[in-house]
Amino acid sequence: MSGSRGAVLIVGSNRRNQDILFNFITSLGYAVSRADSLEDLDAALTTGCQSGFALVDITGFDRAIWERCTRLNADDIPLLVISPRQSSEVTKLGIAHGAQSVLAKPLVMRELADTIRGFMKESE
Repeated sequence: MSGSRGAVLIVGSNRRNQDILFNFITSLGYAVSRADSLEDLDAALTTGCQSGFALVDITGFDRAIWERCTRLNADDIPLLVISPRQSSEVTKLGIAHGAQSVLAKPLVMRELADTIRGFMKESE
């Protein structure tokens, strides 16, 4: 897993969803780095992840994902959480652990594109 300040870090446990996000974000013209497990994310955080923005799909992870969100935030990496469903509890947890926003599935790709562009513009 590699990253650069201009890259979007996508975090998720479902390989198919990760592939879809990877292809979508690269089609927008951004570099993408991936963390397909908590171990991948830990490795990225330990080596000094330099991504400009993180997109964290919490589906399939246990509560330990929130600690990683806090670490991303502490490393000044803005993050957006993707939740498997609309939930005020997940929204509260996401914001409490550093997420700027929480999106519920199914995602509206145009809105996701606009959100990614906004976060990446801020990181330039």
